[in-house]
Amino acid sequence: MPTGIGNIYADEALWRARNHGERIAAKLTRPALRVLLSEVQTVMSEALRAGGTSFDALYVNGQSGYFERSLDAYGREDESCRRCGAPIRREKFMNRLSYSCLRCQPRPRR
Repeated sequence: MPTGIGNIYADEALWRARNHGERIAAKLTRPALRVLLSEVQTVMSEALRAGGTSFDALYVNGQSGYFERSLDAYGREDESCRRCGAPIRREKFMNRLSYSCLRCQPRPRR
């Protein structure tokens, strides 16, 4: 069964690429898509090196992952964005929660 990259890694890659999760991927420019895909690869590589972002010690050989220490968006509701200082917001998106910066990741216009 195919799966996605997961909420945490998606939010982190979107934050790094300065994209809002409601932006339609098919409408991204080629340069913006390249940036997003590059950030997905970077986030996944960094997370793997850090042992993931398991918040439960049972995930990785009895030890939790350490990537959670470097999260810039996920789980940081109402904290200041590390890039611009605006608050991080938490929103319902489809059937999950998503975290993004109010200023760095503007919601797409409808």
